[in-house]
Amino acid sequence: MTELTFEEFCELRFEYRMGITSDTGAQRMYRNDKHSIQVEVYTDRNKRTNAWGKEKRYWFLDFDERAFESSNQCYLAYMEKVCGVKS
Repeated sequence: MTELTFEEFCELRFEYRMGITSDTGAQRMYRNDKHSIQVEVYTDRNKRTNAWGKEKRYWFLDFDERAFESSNQCYLAYMEKVCGVKS
């Protein structure tokens, strides 16, 4: 893990790893193994109209049990770990 600016963090490339689609929605998972970051995207689907809803993204760090709802939150936790700062 290396120190990154927020701009560099936002430009990290993620590899598509898995996707599941059902009548009620879809889930996709993306990974960046070099930086130990995972992004999961959940999208609901209306069973009656079959229309897709707004997606929700969750960010995860391999060394942290929390789920982050934004890249900002994930970046702060990532930098805390890289710099050795305890929150």
